[in-house]
Formats: sequence, structure tokens, C-alpha cells
Amino acid sequence: MKRWSVLLVLLAACGQPFNAPGTSVPVRALRPEDRVLLGDFSRVNALASSFDRLFVAYPTALGIYRSIERRWEVPRSPAEPRLMQAVFAAVVDGIDRSVWLATPDGWLHYRPDTDQWERGVIAGRVQNIATDDADPARGIWFLTAGGWYVQPRFGGIAMPAAPPQTLRPATTVNDAMLDLPQLRALAPTLATGPRLGAGRLTAAAPSADNNGWYLGTTTRGLLFFSRLGAQAEPFQLGLPSEAVGAVAAAGDAVWVATDATIDVGAQITRLSSDLSQSETMSGLPTTGLPFNATRRLLPTDGAVWAGTDRGAVRVPLNGGSYTRFDEGSGLADQRVTALALRNGRVVIGTLRGLSEEGTTGRVDRIAAKYFGAVYDLVARGDTLWAATVNGLAAQRAGDDDLTVPEAFRGIAGGSGPVYGVGFVADTLVAMNADRLLWRSPTTGAWTPGPILSGETGRLTVMYADSGGVWVAGSRGAALVRPTLGPLRFLSVPGDLPDLVTSITRTRNHLWIGTPHGLVRYLLEVR
Repeated sequence: MKRWSVLLVLLAACGQPFNAPGTSVPVRALRPEDRVLLGDFSRVNALASSFDRLFVAYPTALGIYRSIERRWEVPRSPAEPRLMQAVFAAVVDGIDRSVWLATPDGWLHYRPDTDQWERGVIAGRVQNIATDDADPARGIWFLTAGGWYVQPRFGGIAMPAAPPQTLRPATTVNDAMLDLPQLRALAPTLATGPRLGAGRLTAAAPSADNNGWYLGTTTRGLLFFSRLGAQAEPFQLGLPSEAVGAVAAAGDAVWVATDATIDVGAQITRLSSDLSQSETMSGLPTTGLPFNATRRLLPTDGAVWAGTDRGAVRVPLNGGSYTRFDEGSGLADQRVTALALRNGRVVIGTLRGLSEEGTTGRVDRIAAKYFGAVYDLVARGDTLWAATVNGLAAQRAGDDDLTVPEAFRGIAGGSGPVYGVGFVADTLVAMNADRLLWRSPTTGAWTPGPILSGETGRLTVMYADSGGVWVAGSRGAALVRPTLGPLRFLSVPGDLPDLVTSITRTRNHLWIGTPHGLVRYLLEVR
């Protein structure tokens, strides 16, 4: 079986050791939880249930819900996650309780006990999948336009065979409606998505205790409909969309903003590090959240701020209504590109200057003489450092302009736009399109780092913490420390499904957002 692994690029410079002490790096993906890809979990393609597991086929991953323990396992993906898009039906193997997934041209098979994926083809277009309760060891049955085929459970190819009377096909939405007739009338309402988007039921599987049915939808993910109620309980896992625009850590959880697509609106989701809990904020039922794309997230006490294409939006954690700040509220420009917290107030960077959270429900313009683009922000004490189109600049309390330090202007790479800024312990770091620039905390002198863009592509994303700096471009992401080349490199498309839009980390995990899903890597301190 092909497993995801981290591509190790040993580019140590100047004779320095490969790993600096205390550096947190992604481990090789030896276990399924070491690397996880979260994609579009608003749509369910197929369901299959047994007495202790519910298998949920999403377009990019397989969800596994432990019904007895009432918890989700870490989602699993085959080596080619896109294969999941074609899945339309599923059954549980009666021998080892693994899951078989039907696709139009064949099947996928996942064995949870060994974390093993297999793939096979069937002659003719597959129309259904079934098991034989009377003889489960013989194999899994597939109905095609040319008749029934039986696929051996271990190896071999599917062969035509006469179907026994004891075949049990995959359960369907129609089975659920025959059992619970009220579902026919309620189905359109149950499947209505955010912003009142029309949806439909896609799959169904009975619960192990026979108290109701699990239902798959095109817009709301997985639901549970009880025999005793008229409402469906959502069983959320992962994200409502794969188009990740921004991520940000808050304690041992991570906030994820997904951009609007043709099917769903922009949303913000809070994930626990172990992925067992997921809570999405979708805004008002009729209109959703008031933006389409997010490029920055900033969790604060009681709220999470989103830097969006339509202003800075404050979304309270208690379920209250959001507040949007745009040009009419005093914002320099509604296209927000950076967020930071300084002295308890949120600072907002835009494509035409800086603003700061006020005390009267508005925002106030700061550094009023500066009207250029601000790409990133970090505050240390009373000083606000800004990555701008004119270079790295600072704004101190009371100043009405941004000032580029002379020491920065004079170094190689110090002229032109700067796209990222942050601190590694006490060391200030700036990022331009090609390299990192480091400032000594003792002397204040700046040192240009090695060129990184040849490996990563033009640098567009930066995340700094005490362990080093993660940078990313169109070809991958790299972990860098002062005077060293990359300690780790994650390639596109080998280790990451697409170019990087955002990076953050929690205590034990690295989180990387892309237009085709969120990747979580386990970190190991070395």
C-alpha cells in the first residue's frame, strides 16, 4: 500500500547540524493519524453500518464513527483521495467488518484493523453492491449492466456468477423512507443547507440499535433521524468545504475558514486537535456569513475575527450576530489582508492602509499617512511591525506613519515588497518573495537567509513560532531556522494536495490549508 510520507530534503548549510535542538518537525506518516487530509465533508456519497461502526464516504475521505463509544476516528483517505468522489454505495464485510465502496468502474476496500486500502475494477458499469449473509466468505457481489459478479475477499478478479436468494444490497434512502414514511415529506427540509440552499438525501444506513436512520446529504453532511422525532441531528465531522482560505490556532484547537464555492457559502469551523469535535459557524440561515473569501483569522476572547474580501468580520463564540467593519465603518479598505492583536485591540491591515478596532462600534485609521498595501502584521509591545508593499515597516504608538528601518533597507533583499513578518523567540523575521531576512535581537543587524524560492516557488505564506519559520510557495512548504536551509520540505503534490494558503500549529500538530483541503501533520520534537 502506498502511504503518505514526508519528503526529507537535507539542505543544511555552513556545516550546521540537520536538526536544531527542540525543533518540531513532521514525522514520517507511519500511522493514519500522522497525516490527515480534510476535504469537503458537507456531502455524503455513501453510508454503511455494522453493530459497532458507521462508515461515511465523503468526496475526499472515509469517516468512521464508533457508535458504541460515540466518537469519530481520524478520517482515512486512499493514496489518491480523489477516488472517493466516485463512490456511490457501500457495504460492510460480514467477516472482518471492513468496508467495500462501489464506484462506477469497480471498488475500493478499506480494512480498519490494518489501515489498508485496495482497489479493483469490474467488467461493465457497476450499478449496485451487496453481501451474502448466508455465505459471506465467498466475497462481495456487484451488479452490472451485464449481470452479477462476485469479487473474492482476498485477491483474484471478479467473475460472473448466479446471485443467491440471500443477497443483501446496500441500503438506500428509499429503504429509510419505507421504514419511516414521514421522511418523504421531510426530506427537502432536512437537506436544506446554509443560506437555504436546496439539497437532497444521498444515502441511508440504519443505526445499530434500530432507533433510527443515519442520512447522508448533499449540503449538511451526516444527519441522524430518530424514530421518535421530526428533526434530524447533525453529526458533523471535519469541514463543510475543501477550499481552505485561512487557519489559526487557539490553544489546542484550530480555527479554519473555508471560502464560498458554487455549492456552499463561506464558513468558519473550530476543530479539536484530535478531530473528534467539529463546530461550524455559518451565519444567518438565509444569508450565511457576509463574505466569500477569508485570508486571515484571529481568535480573541469571546470571538474570532476574519479578514475577508468584504471587510473585517467579528464572529462571537456564543452564537450571537456577527459584526462587519468596512469602509463605512472607518476601515481603510474592505479587502483585508492582515490581522494582529496589539494592547488588547485588533489591528487590521488592508490593501490601502491600516485601521484599529475602536471603542464605539467603528474602526479608526492609524498610520494615517500610509496608503499602501499591508500583507502581514505582528505586534511586540507598543511596536507594530508591518509587511508592506514598500518593505518591512514599523509603527510605534503615536506615530502617524509607517517607517522602514534604515538597517533593513541596506541589506540584500531589503528593498521591494515584504509578504510576511513574525518572531522566532526574540528574533524578528521578514519574508520577501525569495528568502527570509533575520534581525539579531542583540545587535539589531539584519542578515539575509539563503534563497528558498527555487525549492518552494515564489514565497507567499509565512508562519513563525519558537521552533522556526514555515514558509510556502506554489511548489511546497519548508521549515527554516537562522543560517540553515530547510530542515523539512513538504512537496506539492506529493505531500500536499495543492499550493498553500495558510499555516499554523497547535502543540502536537502542524496544520496546512490549501484550496483542496486541510492537511494535519503530527509533530515530533527532536
